[in-house]
Amino acid sequence: MPSNADLLALSDDDSRQSSAPQDVWRTTEEVAALLKVDPSTLRRWRTARPPQGPPFVRLSSRLTLYSIHDLQRWLAHHRIAPEGDDA
Repeated sequence: MPSNADLLALSDDDSRQSSAPQDVWRTTEEVAALLKVDPSTLRRWRTARPPQGPPFVRLSSRLTLYSIHDLQRWLAHHRIAPEGDDA
């Protein structure tokens, strides 16, 4: 099972784009575990109008995948930094 380190270890550079597919794509269950939410939360976000949550690719009615790179960008976009936070 992926850990939070999976997200932290990735950089935004394009050198990871050539990684094997299993290194870049995650299932709904794997992303839910990373975000510490129930998989049904991700499913609800996907079916909301307009869709919410991180970008996804629906390969079939039973398989939806998330790019680790998209997930990292989505998390960074939703980051709230308190005043005085230099990070």
